[in-house]
Amino acid sequence: MPQSILIVEDDEHLRSSLATNLEDAGFSIHEATDARKAMQLFIHLAPDLVLLDLGISGDEGMGLLGNMKISRPSTPVIIVSGRTHISHAIDAFKTGAFDYVTKPILSMDIFINGLRNCLAQSGMQRRIRDTQDHLIRLIGKLPVIIFIINRDLEFEFLNQATTQILGYSPQEILKSPRAFLRRIVREDRKRFMVALKKSLQPEPAEFNLEFRFLHKKGYPVSLMLQSIASPLPPGGVPDRIEGMIMDMTRNSYLDKLLRQNEKLSMLRTMTEEVAHEIRNPLVALGGFARKLRLRYPEAVETGVILEECNRLERLLQRITAYLEPIDVTLTPCRLAPTVNFIMSLVSSRLEHKSVSFDIELKDDLPPVLADQEFLHRIFIYLIGHGADIVEQSGTMRITASQSNELIVTSLIMDPVRTLATSHERLIMPFEDDEMNLAMCLLLIERIGGHLQIEQKDSMARLTMSVPKAAAREDKIPCSPDEKDDIKR
Repeated sequence: MPQSILIVEDDEHLRSSLATNLEDAGFSIHEATDARKAMQLFIHLAPDLVLLDLGISGDEGMGLLGNMKISRPSTPVIIVSGRTHISHAIDAFKTGAFDYVTKPILSMDIFINGLRNCLAQSGMQRRIRDTQDHLIRLIGKLPVIIFIINRDLEFEFLNQATTQILGYSPQEILKSPRAFLRRIVREDRKRFMVALKKSLQPEPAEFNLEFRFLHKKGYPVSLMLQSIASPLPPGGVPDRIEGMIMDMTRNSYLDKLLRQNEKLSMLRTMTEEVAHEIRNPLVALGGFARKLRLRYPEAVETGVILEECNRLERLLQRITAYLEPIDVTLTPCRLAPTVNFIMSLVSSRLEHKSVSFDIELKDDLPPVLADQEFLHRIFIYLIGHGADIVEQSGTMRITASQSNELIVTSLIMDPVRTLATSHERLIMPFEDDEMNLAMCLLLIERIGGHLQIEQKDSMARLTMSVPKAAAREDKIPCSPDEKDDIKR
């Protein structure tokens, strides 16, 4: 496709001569005699080059040049004018003209070669701008934070990844650059500042630094800063720090989880050995205590020994049950029938404490992807724990909603006694009142879910998030008990 040139000239003879020579040279030509028509053609045809006479319609040429550079600044405009005073050329270049050619044109061949060079240079600049725009868009969409920090340790540039990783938009951080430093976890702040100051000394080396940052929502994220050294002359001092910040939270969590699994595996082995070593003397001690009780029924000590033996036996059974691997079969399961079925089993326990229980589950709630037997046991443990901690004549309420690809179920209890149960305690529970929640946590994690424990004043909330089942056209099969629940 030939390159196009717009000729803006009110001298018909010169305009026709230019058009003929340029068409013979292989260009596509458009013509205009006044500023209004020229601007219309410039906007609608988007020519590759403009030849403009400053003297069209009096002195409209300079104003037209300014409008063209505002509308399409990348399009080169060459002035072809009979005005030879240097001031006119200076004004034209200040307004954005690419070149200034005076009339008459002495050599058309040289003039056309100049136009080709202009178009080649313009095309090169356009490709550079397109590449720069592409790189800027690419940097903006990278899943890592690209940054520039000045010598005052303030951010000068950040890409859009800050919104996803930190919760803050680049504008929020740039508006108050020092606020970023205040959000770094206190224990890591000094190391962060020392590393930045060292990198601003003569001939600095690239460095990487791990630190924690408080997300806008309040939880810490693990980050890795990697600086990128800029070229400097020998002994030169950098005026800024460039680099990237990567979100290492998932990796840190997986490392922690791996270490925890290794500890649990070791703990399981040790526990099995301890359980085996304890059970044999425990059985012998229990048998001996029973014989003593038969021989000396009035001795109180034998009853104490038997009671302690039974307690230790129950503890060993709980440890063994908790460490035992469980098979999982994931299928679409509906919450409402499941909860209704479990309530039919545990309602008497709640009635004994005069606890009112409300089920607020919508019929059109999507099914969850879970093991149905697991789901039954999960709600037994959840509701059982709620029944343990809710006060006499208290209230319990269960709700559920969809959040992206998760179904979030909340069990709310009010008033309750102190939970006093942390996630670490649930990893290996030893107290009776922790057992329900610990088993519940284990089962939820086995089906890819998460359990969150919250307490505020007298109210406690257990929130379970489990994956939503993929949409299916066929109906989800229900167990006989679930069908009865649906009918009810």
